[in-house]
Amino acid sequence: METTVTTATKLEIVRDGRVSGTIGLPLGARLDVIALEGEHVHVRYRALTGRVPAAHTALAGLVAASAAPPAVAPAAKAAAPAVMARRLQGKLVQLQGGALRPQEAGRLEGVQFYALYYSAAWCGPCRQFTPRLVRAYQELRAAYPEFEVVLVSADQSAGEMQKYMAGDRMPWPALRFDQIRQAGEIRRYAGDGIPCLVLVDAAGRVLSDSYRGGNYVGPQAVLDDTRRILQKHRAQHPRPQS
Repeated sequence: METTVTTATKLEIVRDGRVSGTIGLPLGARLDVIALEGEHVHVRYRALTGRVPAAHTALAGLVAASAAPPAVAPAAKAAAPAVMARRLQGKLVQLQGGALRPQEAGRLEGVQFYALYYSAAWCGPCRQFTPRLVRAYQELRAAYPEFEVVLVSADQSAGEMQKYMAGDRMPWPALRFDQIRQAGEIRRYAGDGIPCLVLVDAAGRVLSDSYRGGNYVGPQAVLDDTRRILQKHRAQHPRPQS
């Protein structure tokens, strides 16, 4: 069986039953299907064997249908947080008065696009790109409150992360330093190097990646894509007039 990638994603390379690395897969990449494994599809891509999320392939509907429980009348309950909000909830900090404090309650409410920024103070190319991202963020966040940037630091300590955020005046939140190692659902989006910017939607689907088809295109390409994606989203979903 063969399937295709319906949104840019990552192939987890599996060797001896363990994930040994990842590569980016572009929209439309063709995969040979080996087996369905829950929420993943075990596939062969060129000379590599591994797995990709079933939701990112043309098999998404088939897997969802086979996994769906019998329909029952739903009980009235509050809407659950979206996937990315749930992954980040209670794990973010932001600069306030020069110190890192827990993120304000409700900061992620309504956010539909997350730019995950993998970066560090010791990285020269990161220090070159961060000021550009700060300027772009101030413009984009004002026009699109449904957009947010989240720093995922590769610094050696919480203190270094704080100095980096303060020195470059980052206005966005960051994943708390003591949560980074534990946050596999966030780290899995990262490429092999930094700076790396990855744009995902509220459901965690990759919309633009600094790594494409195994090649590094850099964070500026993702920032350019972000502008276009947000503009298209606004055209389709105009803001209510006050």
